[in-house]
Amino acid sequence: MARSPILTSAQVVLYINGVMYGRVSSFRFNSDTPRKDIRGVDSVIPFELGLTTNKISCTMSVYRMSQDGGAEGAGLVAPVDELTREKYFTAVLIDISSGSVIFQAEFCSVDSQNWQFDARQVVQGQISFSALNWSNEVRPVG
Repeated sequence: MARSPILTSAQVVLYINGVMYGRVSSFRFNSDTPRKDIRGVDSVIPFELGLTTNKISCTMSVYRMSQDGGAEGAGLVAPVDELTREKYFTAVLIDISSGSVIFQAEFCSVDSQNWQFDARQVVQGQISFSALNWSNEVRPVG
């Protein structure tokens, strides 16, 4: 029986700094295409689309484990009193069925984290971060 070529989330694992991060319930990233309208005088139509700066942002929904320390405990962000010594981290999504890298973000830094404590529910949060560089299986980092 042939396997479906459609990738499912159950086949994807997230690694943070080379260590599997198994608390993720969802992961999404957004890469803005770095283009801007170049306009001229007396024209309502742009003449060209010019390159600008690229931006990659990611958000992952995570489960909170007892005494795990949130984003600080995972080493994603430094505690507030140590922010000046904070280091970047790397996030990699791997397709475990093929071993290929689906997404890799380097030089990542947490923008925000939020946590939700609902009665009779599992504690979940969202960690949002930006990266200086990213790639996927089409053009691996190298």
